[in-house]
Amino acid sequence: MVRMSRNETPHPSCVGICKQYLAKKPFAGGRYEYGQKRCQMCLKFILWDGLWCPCCGYRLRTKTRIGRLKEKFRASVRIS
Repeated sequence: MVRMSRNETPHPSCVGICKQYLAKKPFAGGRYEYGQKRCQMCLKFILWDGLWCPCCGYRLRTKTRIGRLKEKFRASVRIS
């Protein structure tokens, strides 16, 4: 695995527009609970209303893939 600095673009299709929409990690709770989405090509969490990345056009991930975090996310969605 190759490590990259924060300034490098992770994928050739990433043009850097996503840097405008970068989301900071919330103090409490998970990222998906606060409406943040992850682009798998840009490797960044962004605050964006659409389902597609404004930078590279790939589909944004709106739910976690980790089992234990899925349960926490589902519970928070049921409460709200």
